[in-house]
Amino acid sequence: MKKYGNFINGANDIEGQEYEIISPINGKIFAKAVKADGEKTREAIDIAYESREKWEKTSVSQRKKIFIRLSEIFETRMDDYAKLEAENTGRTMRQSFFMDTNIALEHIKYFSTTNEFKFNRKIKHPEFPQSHGIIQNMPLGVVGGISPWNVPLLMAIWKIFPALLAGNTMVLKPSHYTPFTTLELASDLEKAGLPHGVLNVVTGEGSVIGKVLSESEKVRGLSFTGSTETGRTVTRNAAGTIKKIVMELGGKSPNIVLEDADIDRAAKGVLFGIFLHSGQLCESGSRLLIQSSIKEKFLKRLASYVERMKGGNPMDMETDIGAITTFEQYGKIRKMVSKAVDDGANLYYRKNLEGAVPEGGFYIGPTILDRLSPDMEISREEVFGPILSV
Repeated sequence: MKKYGNFINGANDIEGQEYEIISPINGKIFAKAVKADGEKTREAIDIAYESREKWEKTSVSQRKKIFIRLSEIFETRMDDYAKLEAENTGRTMRQSFFMDTNIALEHIKYFSTTNEFKFNRKIKHPEFPQSHGIIQNMPLGVVGGISPWNVPLLMAIWKIFPALLAGNTMVLKPSHYTPFTTLELASDLEKAGLPHGVLNVVTGEGSVIGKVLSESEKVRGLSFTGSTETGRTVTRNAAGTIKKIVMELGGKSPNIVLEDADIDRAAKGVLFGIFLHSGQLCESGSRLLIQSSIKEKFLKRLASYVERMKGGNPMDMETDIGAITTFEQYGKIRKMVSKAVDDGANLYYRKNLEGAVPEGGFYIGPTILDRLSPDMEISREEVFGPILSV
């Protein structure tokens, strides 16, 4: 069983309390990681702080060369990344390979070649043509990142590469549930030539690591993706430091289908929007607003398409339905659905996965609820699961 440490100053640091990671596919332990405490997090911040000036002086072209080398390494390991991402998150292997790792490679290549980052720009004065101003963009210094458990590889790339390309150093905290592809990526960046200390990855409890990152005066920027409530906590903790904060929080995305819509096309779009990755995406279309004149016809068509989705082991390339990534989220989804039914919602359809999926895993069949009122919890709050509210 592999054990992952924190990635600090270019090395795998295995000092600290280890914890077990359970695969949602079968409920079994498949790897171990090491928790970073407050002291270890501050050590990572200090190392990033000490590395910032040298990295800032590195040319943009040199930074891109490192990213190009990483893309070459990554391309040879795409199967490894896809397997690890699927096993850790419960996402189907097909989605993990064709979406996560392929998109990841595209984005690494984008940051290796893009000219959209303008570090120095000259602007003309609108009233005095003979005068001009210069806008010079400077790195912030140390940037912190806190990413969620649902799509860890892509989230890591979206936080790491813009920060590093702009000349910042970084301390990134992936979810303690799904840290492995982020740690592998950090290791591969080091192999590609990234100087030690530029990127540091610490794993463990968000209440500990997130608090240190938020409150540190040395961390001048913070990128957070997660729940709205945690976002409020991060904002409060960071308020005294006046650091730049970028957040992507919860959502409750609606689909709107009107009576002049192409029923087949709309049904397939709704299916993809809510049941991809078992509804565990920030933009999952968890609400359906539909004209009553086509409701029954549409829901029957949608249910028939969902019924064709194949349940099975997510590691099988033929499987369509993955697992719920964490046991806690699995329990939350079931509780929200039960409450909705108790409050008067109708369980219109649920895909039966009994006997089709690995025993012990965290599975919920794609579900359609209707007869909902706007004041119900499930109509207002993010479920983050394969539940469509009509």
